[in-house]
Amino acid sequence: MTSMKKFTFAVVVLLLSAMAASAVNSTEVRSTVAEVVDGATFEWDVSNFPGFYYDIDDNIGTETISVTFTDGTLEEPNGVVYRTEAQMNDFEFWDWGNYWTIGFLGKEYLAAYDEGSYLSAESYDSNLMKDEQLSKVLINEDVERTFTSGTPLKLSEDYELAIQAIDLDGKKVYVQLMKNDAVVDSAVVEPSKYGATLKDKTYVYKKDMGDTEKIVVIAVHFKNAFRGADTDLATIDGIWQISDTPTSIEEDTEYDKMTIQMVDASAMMIAMTNEDYKITLTKNKDTLLMENIRIKTADQDATAECPLRFYLYKEIIEPGTYEIRGTVTDIGMGTVEWDVSSFAGFYYDIDDNLGNEKIMMTITEGNVLAEDTGVVYTTEAQIKDFNFHGWGTFYSMAFMGNPYFSGYIDDMTSTYILSEATTSNLLSSGLLSEILLDDSTSMVVASGETVELSEGYALRPTIGIDDKGILVELLHSGVEIDSMAILPPFTYVYSADLGKAKGVPIIAAHFLEPVSLGDRSFCKIDGLWQISDQPLEVQEGMVYDKMTIQSVDADAMTIMMNNEDNKITLTKKLDVSLVDDIRIKTADQDAYWEDPLRFFIYQTVTVSGSEELI
Repeated sequence: MTSMKKFTFAVVVLLLSAMAASAVNSTEVRSTVAEVVDGATFEWDVSNFPGFYYDIDDNIGTETISVTFTDGTLEEPNGVVYRTEAQMNDFEFWDWGNYWTIGFLGKEYLAAYDEGSYLSAESYDSNLMKDEQLSKVLINEDVERTFTSGTPLKLSEDYELAIQAIDLDGKKVYVQLMKNDAVVDSAVVEPSKYGATLKDKTYVYKKDMGDTEKIVVIAVHFKNAFRGADTDLATIDGIWQISDTPTSIEEDTEYDKMTIQMVDASAMMIAMTNEDYKITLTKNKDTLLMENIRIKTADQDATAECPLRFYLYKEIIEPGTYEIRGTVTDIGMGTVEWDVSSFAGFYYDIDDNLGNEKIMMTITEGNVLAEDTGVVYTTEAQIKDFNFHGWGTFYSMAFMGNPYFSGYIDDMTSTYILSEATTSNLLSSGLLSEILLDDSTSMVVASGETVELSEGYALRPTIGIDDKGILVELLHSGVEIDSMAILPPFTYVYSADLGKAKGVPIIAAHFLEPVSLGDRSFCKIDGLWQISDQPLEVQEGMVYDKMTIQSVDADAMTIMMNNEDNKITLTKKLDVSLVDDIRIKTADQDAYWEDPLRFFIYQTVTVSGSEELI
């Protein structure tokens, strides 16, 4: 038996702060899950892969990827086919007209200015696709804002627009465009003169990009200007900017394992295939497909009854705040549901096929999600193997997109850890605990060295002079809180009181027999387990934004929430928090019977380095 010293911690019950989205260094946006089946073809588009570009307001987004298996392989040249097509869209500042937008590798690009648009008239060449290139759309807004002679207007890619002077009548504004503090352009706009035209009010900056000559890269619409005693200021109400570095879509251009096969500037279409790159999907494989779009397979022994699982995903490493959307639906659907296959914000473990969170919405007359029954969230614990298989299994529960530990399982293989537990079912105490470590990677540790764990814990094994026994010391914030002499192979277990849950094993480590090399002794650890000592409280009646926990069933291992006391009416251009960092967004759209209001749920994720919404 292992030591049962206890170390009591206060339960952290600040629920929103405990579950709030934190910044990460990268995130993955996954598609629906498919299986490797010979002869089968699977296709992903904007409805089932949130990594593709989609504009809900105008229902724009045409990217698709299809995969076809031949003897378990994505043969070249057509095992993987990517297609995208440009669509007409409005500038946010409507007076400028329209442009052709195209989703490419998950981002919005300009394909061409519409021939009838103001920016087309201002450009010498207005169609980038004719020259087999695109330009990323950086800014497209009609927000009214004011800037002054002392504070330039910040744009993307290190551009700034500065007011140099305004004439005595306040009609002419002299502006300079700078990039990296160097002046690249200057002009006069006249927003306040009598009868000012669109041309008078719009500043444009044109630039050659490859074979495309003098295309508008930046446009800023001035509403008015004012000459002050000390500071000149101007109000703008429209900004457009595309990247001054174009993206090549020339035929035969390679994007990792994909090659552009066709660029049709008339039909505004692009197609790529995996020419010259045969792709074989095997277990536990992460394959780069093109740019930041990848294919991940499960760490799974596939059978005919249980084929190898895989999905597409987009890896995001560029700093910013991103929306991971669920499948787009509309208010005409009546009852809609999102689960792990239709909402990438829910937790999913492809290796063990785990994850069963669901949100169901029932839309009643008046586009209302009625309180109590309009929104229902459910989740249920699932059995999961410890990565160190000698420890057996435990209950894993997904809750609001994150995996938690909910209980140890009383089976014949779990005695190593379970035997040390006074409380084995955390959910029976209304608690969940974050899984911090579940590792079976072997590591060699020298006698007296420490193994750093999470939350300030560390293990320090000291090997006896007989090279057989080990003194295991557990440190917290550098202070010893437990020690035990063991004779490997052995599992060291440390238990703690987590609020009402007494004697919960929170740390386990499996040690193998020590060895001596020269005058030094070493031991091997091939299993590590740790759950948080600061659990999340999940009690009936607890409120998370617009959702309230209605039931916590420790026997069935389930949690159910609904929108008690929070009626939600779905109107155009709605962006409302539902629970934690999961929100509902509706389109900025005038809905009709034949075109009902579109909406989806989404989760916000921040990649370190910026708070700017992408």
